Amino acid sequence: MKVMVCTDGSELSKKAIETAVGVALPLNAELIGMTAVKGAEPKDGLAGEARDVQERLGVIYDAAKAAGLPCRVLAVHGEAPWQCITKLAKDEDVDYVVMASRGMGSIGSLFIGSETQKTLASIDRPVLVVR
Repeated sequence: MKVMVCTDGSELSKKAIETAVGVALPLNAELIGMTAVKGAEPKDGLAGEARDVQERLGVIYDAAKAAGLPCRVLAVHGEAPWQCITKLAKDEDVDYVVMASRGMGSIGSLFIGSETQKTLASIDRPVLVVR
């Protein structure tokens, strides 16, 4: 069993991480944490975005570790966050996706309301939206 949680570093996505841990624990599931990074993966790594991406994924990893859950974290590159989310959910064959209803709403953020809506419209598995 796999539960995937998405983050953009916003306060609401931190609440989604707590919720995902709560969902994964009784299911004895692996937690897969992800954040979307706009654009193709650079050949020399994340460069200037590395610290921000590591911080976002570190919050997921630390929450899973504290709960005793197995966890993997991934930065997924793509054109739009909703595409990254649906692709990773399919590639990893996750059972559930947990995400915030909206995110930072600034340039470079993972979620805005429309990203959540696009994810819900395109994904083929259950999604728990945290408000």
